[in-house]
Amino acid sequence: MANTRNLSANGSSAKPKTDDATVFNIPIGKLGLPGSLLISVTFACISFFFACFLSIVGVTIYDAATGKSLQNLAISYRYIAAPVGVVALFVSLVYLLSIWVRHKFSHAA
Repeated sequence: MANTRNLSANGSSAKPKTDDATVFNIPIGKLGLPGSLLISVTFACISFFFACFLSIVGVTIYDAATGKSLQNLAISYRYIAAPVGVVALFVSLVYLLSIWVRHKFSHAA
């Protein structure tokens, strides 16, 4: 009789086989330094553009609701999207580089 206590419906293991950090079952603990930096910058860019889109839509709705026009969408970039992008870059760099350093020192010993 087969051991089925840790198998899912398709026969694969339900738990990851390693203790590496994962995000959406992607093992980010095994990334190198260039991969970690690339993912951090990508996440910051995606966050910036998403926040920029939402802030432009918000400014447009505000203009339509109040009847007064801001006419300058630099508010969306400068005061909303740029801080979101910088915070996203900082948070993702701290998280991914701490995982990278922890992985580096755990396998060096």
